[in-house]
Amino acid sequence: MQLAAYDLIPVLSYIILIGKCRYCKSSLSATFFFNELMLGIALASLNIQHTNFPFMLSLIMMAFLSSFDLVQKQVPTWGILGLFCICLLLIAHPLTQIGPAFVIYLVVQLINQKKHWVGAGDLDIYFCLWLISSVLFLLWTTFIACIAALVYLIVAPWPKDSKIPFVPFISVGYFVTFQFQSVLLPLIS
Repeated sequence: MQLAAYDLIPVLSYIILIGKCRYCKSSLSATFFFNELMLGIALASLNIQHTNFPFMLSLIMMAFLSSFDLVQKQVPTWGILGLFCICLLLIAHPLTQIGPAFVIYLVVQLINQKKHWVGAGDLDIYFCLWLISSVLFLLWTTFIACIAALVYLIVAPWPKDSKIPFVPFISVGYFVTFQFQSVLLPLIS
């Protein structure tokens, strides 16, 4: 059977169907419900007149990557490439900075392959976000992401493998920092 148009409405269809498929009655993951809800709230809170389209695209891509990270604890390469392409639209740095930063990124990736400090996808995402922002912006993004992750770890049960999907928290940090950058960035500059 084919889904009806009203079955495809994010958030509302989940609520109406009480988290189950209309036809097969299988449970739908609450992860996607919360991801859709948070993205909807985030996009609704943006001032469309002062928000650029590539930022909205990057936010949508971050939400997409977050859902992959939540479910699979990894992000797809093609999703990272999509974010990279979006970030190329808004590069905030001259080529003289991008070259050395790319070398540093590669060195950190190589070290991370041996030491496994953080997920490789997290590093990819941070590099993409650096292309369109600044180090100060990323510091605030990381700070807010870490606070959100700590709150999550207090509320949710501790993961058995001691690993948490960090992309959703990076997404929260990215959004909050973008929304309040006029207040946050001067605090540490």
